[in-house]
Amino acid sequence: MKRTFIYIMMVAAFSACGHRVSTADSAEADSAYIDSTKVDSVVAEVKPALLIDTIRIERSDSMAEVSMNIQWPTGGNEALVKSVRQFICDICGIKDKEFKGTKADFKDIVDVEYNGLVESWNGTYEDGDGPSFTSAAEVEQLVEMPAFVTFYGEHSSYTGGAHGMAGHVGKTFRKSDGKVIGYETDYDDHFNIVRKGDNLLKDMKSPKLYALIKAGVLSYFKACGQAMKDDAELADYLQVDDINRIPLPANAPYFSKTGVVFCYTQYEIAPYAAGIITFEIPYSKISPFLTNEAKELIP
Repeated sequence: MKRTFIYIMMVAAFSACGHRVSTADSAEADSAYIDSTKVDSVVAEVKPALLIDTIRIERSDSMAEVSMNIQWPTGGNEALVKSVRQFICDICGIKDKEFKGTKADFKDIVDVEYNGLVESWNGTYEDGDGPSFTSAAEVEQLVEMPAFVTFYGEHSSYTGGAHGMAGHVGKTFRKSDGKVIGYETDYDDHFNIVRKGDNLLKDMKSPKLYALIKAGVLSYFKACGQAMKDDAELADYLQVDDINRIPLPANAPYFSKTGVVFCYTQYEIAPYAAGIITFEIPYSKISPFLTNEAKELIP
């Protein structure tokens, strides 16, 4: 069965400013598999809603490097487990509805991806001299609060060229029934983003919400040492029609412990050099723009 990694509606530099630093332990291997580590749950402020098995697998040599670091739910509320597992499968491009998530299952994915990269590498570097092609996927529970859990996924790859590519996405799940709090996106006939099933935000065209988003973008650049001196410089840098109406990100914002995190895909509103534009709006400021369904989850 063919399984390949996919990018979740984003293309980004894995090392760019704005990339969330992973807390997982790193490991090295030479054409070997790294065993998974059993854990009871991610550290949380409340009684854990999920039991999690952290699966770490890596296969590498001079031609290709493939790694996975996945926190896979093995128990808990059935609806929540199913919803989170689907998110992980989406990150990893797993289409098999009967996928069980065992170490052997994930090893199969790594093998398929590794073999594909080796074949591509051999076709690219016929003289046998070139940098390794890489593929890495990581999904972890980012935060757990009384009413919700948020998972965060990353997927990066390098298959030649000037730089690699990566995807980053967070998703918030209601603990009681596993329902996703956010929105889905699609594209219309003119390739404009269309948001569907939004249970996160209301009054999305409010000037006050646009002002919060603009302030968040500015704070991101300032934190990266690239503070914009005025609106003219920001307008010249961003790839949007109006800096006072910066569109919502294609991937729905997600909940942290203290606020709602906005994460824009590479190239979505700025050039590649901008990195992954990420910022948090505190609950106290964004609460007026949240739906009642979303506000019920706020700590």
